[in-house]
Amino acid sequence: MAPMEAQLPAPAGAGATVSDAIRTQHVQAVLDALKRRSPIYGTILPTLTLHAASQGRVVCRLVLDAVHVNSRGGLHGAVSATIVDMTTGMAIASWDLRDTTGASADMHLSYLGTAVGGDELEITATSEKVGGSLAFVTVRIDKIGPDGARTPVTLAQHTKFVRASAKNPSTGVSTPV
Repeated sequence: MAPMEAQLPAPAGAGATVSDAIRTQHVQAVLDALKRRSPIYGTILPTLTLHAASQGRVVCRLVLDAVHVNSRGGLHGAVSATIVDMTTGMAIASWDLRDTTGASADMHLSYLGTAVGGDELEITATSEKVGGSLAFVTVRIDKIGPDGARTPVTLAQHTKFVRASAKNPSTGVSTPV
């Protein structure tokens, strides 16, 4: 049985919904723009890839290399925070196809395990609520083992101020409150 696609109502009068394929294409464009416009993302996360997007949820992958680890060879906490910052914006963009995703208000990370160079990470960012002023996003970073088993590395919560963030002008989609 094929998984159901999350559907977002189209702007009034459009009579259609936004498919996950369109949503993924939009989030990929936001990711590409973030990497181009922000040197920190382009330097630390140039190989982060988007694997799926649905309304309010993105799944990304990253294979760790030398730039991602600390002096002991484990995933650096600052890299984890950068991953959280970038992917929460993508989850917010997937919510209503906005092009900009606000500013950080609060971020909490819990380090549950470690990963080393060569390990593959799967990052799942889920928008719990995107309101008129604030968005609340949960991020889970898991290490993917050779057998496909997932081991938790980081759990995070990120609150972003989104009142000034832009909706996609081509769709006119408003933020659900």
